[in-house]
Amino acid sequence: MPERPHLTTAANPAPEPTPALADALRRQAELEQQCSLLSTVIDSVQDLIFAKGRDGCFILANRALQDACGIRIGSRTHDLFDDDLVHGYESADQTVIRTCAPVVVDETIPIRGERRQFQTVKVPWMSDGEVRGIIGVSRDLTERMGAEAALKRSECLHRSILEASADCITVMTTAGELQLINGPGARAMGIGSPEAAIGTSWSDLWPDANRAGAISALAKAGEGKVARFTARRSSDYDCRWWDVMVTPIIDDAGAVTSLLSIARDVSESKQTAEQLLWTSEHDTLTKLANRHAFQARLQAAALRTMRTKRPFGRLLLDLDRFKQINDTLGHAAGDELLCSFGDVLKQCVREADFVARLGGDEFAILLDGVKDEFNLERVGNMILERLKAPMRVAGREISAGASIGGALFPSQASSANELFNNADTALYALKASGRGGTRIFHGHLREQAQQIASQLNLARVALCASSVVPHYQAKVDLKTGRLAGYEALLRWMHPQRGLQPPATVQEAFKEYELASKIGDLMLRGVIADMREWLAQGIPFGRISINAAPAEFLRDDYAERLLRVLKANEIPTDLIEIEVTEHVFLERGSEFVARALKVLNNAGVRIALDDFGTGYSSLSHLRDFPVDVVKIDRSFIERMVVEAEISAIVSAVISLASDLQIEVVAEGLETEQQRNILMQKRCTYGQGYLYGRPVAASEVCASLKAA
Repeated sequence: MPERPHLTTAANPAPEPTPALADALRRQAELEQQCSLLSTVIDSVQDLIFAKGRDGCFILANRALQDACGIRIGSRTHDLFDDDLVHGYESADQTVIRTCAPVVVDETIPIRGERRQFQTVKVPWMSDGEVRGIIGVSRDLTERMGAEAALKRSECLHRSILEASADCITVMTTAGELQLINGPGARAMGIGSPEAAIGTSWSDLWPDANRAGAISALAKAGEGKVARFTARRSSDYDCRWWDVMVTPIIDDAGAVTSLLSIARDVSESKQTAEQLLWTSEHDTLTKLANRHAFQARLQAAALRTMRTKRPFGRLLLDLDRFKQINDTLGHAAGDELLCSFGDVLKQCVREADFVARLGGDEFAILLDGVKDEFNLERVGNMILERLKAPMRVAGREISAGASIGGALFPSQASSANELFNNADTALYALKASGRGGTRIFHGHLREQAQQIASQLNLARVALCASSVVPHYQAKVDLKTGRLAGYEALLRWMHPQRGLQPPATVQEAFKEYELASKIGDLMLRGVIADMREWLAQGIPFGRISINAAPAEFLRDDYAERLLRVLKANEIPTDLIEIEVTEHVFLERGSEFVARALKVLNNAGVRIALDDFGTGYSSLSHLRDFPVDVVKIDRSFIERMVVEAEISAIVSAVISLASDLQIEVVAEGLETEQQRNILMQKRCTYGQGYLYGRPVAASEVCASLKAA
């Protein structure tokens, strides 16, 4: 029988392996350890790692790929993915197998049902010199590609914004070297293209006059501060203003890494601002300074004089009869005249002087260094002399006159406002005494102005209180002593002072509003009294009512009076309107002529009061519908002792008789005066000889007693 092999036991151990076998076992253990380590590494990677044979079967897939796509060893691509994806995968596989070269492809891989973007590197799997398949590594780039796309979109957006902006936008180093400039900015700065500006000095973009400001702005921005300056760039055809801001670009550590500049073209807004400033200080018609600018210049001149003691003067000028020119030739002609007048004023003064239009036809001049009234008046008279030369307006030659008031600083005023008011006071006083000429301020003019202001205030008190009370003075036939009528005279009741005469509000009759309101109140009272007397059947003759020149300025005096008479059923032949010769010389004289004609045609009688004290009295009798002349009381007083005055009275009475005009002697106080007037064949008299002015109640009582 064959010998049986020995069994290995603890008592009888197996023989030691040979050295060759031991080495093989050791290498096998190391290999298994390396394979385990490699497998662990592959499974720990987030990328998708796989190997496929030439037949497309997966022979290796790491855990990330297995978990994400459900791949198992031996599965095929077309068993796992949609057809549209499989074609791309296999096409890349075949390229690697055919070319034995690696390829990099961007592809879509479904991860747990979500298609994501991957970049896959595929290399050939070689064995024994042959391509056995492919090995691939796929990296998920979805977030990265999304971020890159977002970055690209952001970059595109920002570049579009830069190119759409009209501002000049630049990025530069802290040293001021250009790194970026937008297209509009490059064109605005005269640079051929944005690329051509890269690397050049930003401060060189600005003119020499602004370069120091640009360099200073760079230094300030380099210190981490915001800098700003204004630059002016000029060319042969244009001038542009730029508002330039330079700001630092700071990193997370707080260090300034670069600088950003935004330059905005503010030419239009600057021009608009300059235009608004010019308009706020100039008169758009004459291009002279306006009232606002004049007041500012006046204040500045006064302050300078207080500091330097150098005096100056102020002239205030009004064009004479400007309204008449406006009304007859039109407002365009009036504007043309104002412009011509402004040109004359500029030609009459020095460069250091200041000319302004204050409004309407009112102008003003500041004259530097004028020391006394003589020189100030000399300038005013020189202007008046220049105005004598005809100016062509609306195709006509017109000689424009002016009234000028003046005052000196500091000799005649202690402040700019006082100087302004004093010149105004001088002009007002000149116009009150007759237009034309130059009047320099004196202290007594202020007293007159205060008196005028007081009278105007009193007039307003009377109007507010409706305290106008008509009084009546009889007009008598000198021969028979029979009553011919009454003159209605203004009286008004002051709350404290009692009954006041018209002299206390005399200045009010020079202003249309006040004169018209007082006249209306007076007419209302007279009409009420006449209605009462008519109702009682009392014969009162004819009532005379005085009309101030200012009441005619609205050119509706006649119509208003006739409406009142008609509304109250007062016959027109019971009313007589008295006007002085001054109405024919004041502004609006053409309105007076029309009103008197309308009234005369309606049966209202016209009386010329204070006859002989005005101008051109005889022409007034010829040219206007006058029914009565009233010889002024000054002639009646003096005719008793002055033969020349007596002869004038005789001539007036004789002339009126020849013209079939009645004569009333005013201020008749003595029998001697009455006898002389009767000898001269004067018809009527009025004065204290026949009674003082009395209230309506006394008139009624005396008429009833008669």
